[in-house]
Amino acid sequence: MHQTNPDIINLANVIGRTPGAVAMKLVNFASLDPAHQMRNVVGLKNASRGDRDIFAEFSADWEALAFESELAGSRLASFDAETRIDDIEFTLPQGITERTQLVRVRTVQSFFRSAVIASYEGRCAMCAINVVSLLNASHIVPWSAESKRRADPTNGIALCALHDRAFDRGLISLDVDLKILTSASLRTKGHSELHRIALLEIEGKELTLPHRFHPDKEALAYHRENIFVDAA
Repeated sequence: MHQTNPDIINLANVIGRTPGAVAMKLVNFASLDPAHQMRNVVGLKNASRGDRDIFAEFSADWEALAFESELAGSRLASFDAETRIDDIEFTLPQGITERTQLVRVRTVQSFFRSAVIASYEGRCAMCAINVVSLLNASHIVPWSAESKRRADPTNGIALCALHDRAFDRGLISLDVDLKILTSASLRTKGHSELHRIALLEIEGKELTLPHRFHPDKEALAYHRENIFVDAA
């Protein structure tokens, strides 16, 4: 007998619906997901006009989706939004407006991290380390460069702290075939064994792809052209 996902059961209990109704709604949304369509996973054909409108609205604005979904989850779980957000470094707010913005930023960050890390199944896409506390959801196009991509999981890659920093500093990147590029500046004399293994021997290695939210090609092109430093 098919076992219903415990998360679906919990959600159904909270919102006063049956697990079957919740599962059906999720299947409706899944049938509209381009990631599933690319894999020829068609799903059901009974998605309503409302389902399509909701999917289109949030697909066009990942930041709004991130913020509203995290707040909804917090309300359903009877938690204040701030209690579910990782503590990240930002200037302390000076008033109500600034504090509201800070909560939004943290909420979007939390959503982005959860979506990206889950997509890569809790592993670094470059070295496969699976200690989640050592992983970051790395933005391909930086947070400061394009606000519309801040919460978009296709603008993220799960990387360990070392590879995250190297990627952010332009010391490594990815080519059009998703193979790792390394900057000439890394090929210095007298480097350590860790340097050799972690930063030099990964050159040409294929990125481990996530089960969904594959890295966006345009975002990667931006990283190669604007972030990557391919010189000594």
